[in-house]
Amino acid sequence: MQQVVNFVRGNVRLTIECAYPERLMNLCAAQGIGFWDLTRIDGLTIEVTMTTRSYKRLRPLLERVQADVQQVQKRGVPIFLRRFRKRYALLAGALLALVATWVMSLYIWDIRVVGNEAVPQAVILQTLDELGFGIGAFGPNVAPEVMRNEVLLQLEDIEWITINVNGSRATVIVRERVHPPNRVEEGIPTAVYATRGGIIDHMIIIGGTPIVEIGDTVEMGQDLITGRVESAARGIYFLRAEAHVYARTWYTFSLSMPLERFEKVHTGESSTKSTIFFGESRINLFFDSGISYASYDKIIEVFDFTLPGGIILPIQRERRTYMEYETVLYRMDETRAALVLQERLLQRLREQIGAEGQIVSTDFRVEMGEGMVTVHLEAEARQQIGAIRRMQEEELVITSDTTEENEEESSW
Repeated sequence: MQQVVNFVRGNVRLTIECAYPERLMNLCAAQGIGFWDLTRIDGLTIEVTMTTRSYKRLRPLLERVQADVQQVQKRGVPIFLRRFRKRYALLAGALLALVATWVMSLYIWDIRVVGNEAVPQAVILQTLDELGFGIGAFGPNVAPEVMRNEVLLQLEDIEWITINVNGSRATVIVRERVHPPNRVEEGIPTAVYATRGGIIDHMIIIGGTPIVEIGDTVEMGQDLITGRVESAARGIYFLRAEAHVYARTWYTFSLSMPLERFEKVHTGESSTKSTIFFGESRINLFFDSGISYASYDKIIEVFDFTLPGGIILPIQRERRTYMEYETVLYRMDETRAALVLQERLLQRLREQIGAEGQIVSTDFRVEMGEGMVTVHLEAEARQQIGAIRRMQEEELVITSDTTEENEEESSW
């Protein structure tokens, strides 16, 4: 760190020749004049390095000891900048470049959208561009509040949006609207049907009349609870049927896997190509765009150019690294392959029965043959199979025969 500070301040390498070099060094220490890298050339000559500020303080001491001094090397930022004192055209060009860079950083050259999933990024960018916020827009004129309100009016699937501008880059952060699941409206007659076949194990009836009983075997799509209710007092009427119906269900799955497969092994050879992006333009820093590797992985890294204070410039450097690999034939152990397939089958079973479902029992059967491993799963589960549907118009019709029977029962 001290070397970096000395380089920024500027330093000089000196050759000093005098009768008593040790006396000169003692005087420097007494005066607090720092130096480093002392090298003795002979009995009367030494070489030292010190900062340019220390060298100015050393000059009176050189006269006292009658020493001859010679500058061997000058280094540092002040030394470098002093060369351009009279190169006015170069200084003016550098100043103009800095001003132009600062002005360019006030315009938007890169827009990124985060937080969107259902709404395409192109739709959001097109909407913003129609509102006057696109590539090349003047950053200080951007009014995030106005943009937000206009976007929310035009894009119904977006619930919240904000725009953060940092230099020439704008980040559009959106939160999409979460639509409620499709549900049958309250008050509309419904029925509960089976989403899967099984044996009814338990029922929690919230509303409606059960059609099946515990222990009955049902098929997928069969009605379990109806919204049709018959009452001696009210006759026949319809309501919203709702229930949690649990059933014993059975599943059979099979998965196969070859014991031999090809895997990637990196050879250690790699190639790197860099590109400079300025807005929508690009400059390739390489001549040959081809890749000599037959098989390779590609890693892309993007670096931003920023000004002091964190202001992002419309300049990016993209580095692409191509890593060569070879495909090697790999044979998996039969036992390990069977365990992998069993875990995959269990995962598929869990997805089928849902988070509330329970696995009661599992039975795996493994088959080997012709370089393949096949695992069969037979499982029993307990899961909720009831789902609500809206009753059709023909189900809501009360026939005359039913009405007459109700009247006879009532009179009897």
